[in-house]
Amino acid sequence: MSSIYILANGVMASALAYGLKDTYEVYIVGRKAQKLETLKNEGFKTLLYDEFELDNKNVILAFKPYALEEVSKILKGEARILISVLANTSLKDLECIRAKNTARIMPNIAAKYKASTTPFILKNELFREEIIQILESFGSAYELASEKQMSSAMALSGCAPAFLSLVAESLANGGVHRGLDKELSLKLTQGLFKSFSTLLSNEHPAFIKESVCSPAGVSIRGVKVLEERAVRAAFMEAVYISSK
Repeated sequence: MSSIYILANGVMASALAYGLKDTYEVYIVGRKAQKLETLKNEGFKTLLYDEFELDNKNVILAFKPYALEEVSKILKGEARILISVLANTSLKDLECIRAKNTARIMPNIAAKYKASTTPFILKNELFREEIIQILESFGSAYELASEKQMSSAMALSGCAPAFLSLVAESLANGGVHRGLDKELSLKLTQGLFKSFSTLLSNEHPAFIKESVCSPAGVSIRGVKVLEERAVRAAFMEAVYISSK
């Protein structure tokens, strides 16, 4: 079993670790032993930075972008594959850490359940298939035509789960407002998202909307309210602001 080293121990690092663990031997690398205890107790191998070097390793950077310069001064050697989850950090910025090939990616926390949607861009063609295999071990991977697309793709793949969480919470609350108990309303909302995912995989969203809304029906009344409240524009603006 090949090894992957994840530098960081936060939410995204943890999600990636769980998504990768069935396919790879996962090591979590951090600054302080006590912060690694939780993941260590859950079966992951852990290392401190002063015990770690890059040479011929496959490495995922999942710490906060502001820490890049400091971490780069600690790391020794040259990684085989360097995969960066750092937002707004270009391939050029990542050259401060030596690697045979570097990939920029933006997964989401569904990686924990092997369901991430992950856009990526490669610096060169070395180990291309192996990198894609790593990404597909925790979800689906989509190569971008240029690095300029990464910010927009990041807003959709990485940030939009938070937007959809607001939608899900609002729909469930709406059910409670109309008399459903909380547990049932949440289960119906969860089922709705699962059903809608299947629809969206097969049909254009505009067609889905038109199929649901009959003339003078109850669905079009709800759509009218959402359009009056500029929900469509709000989502577009959310993607825009998150991509900056």
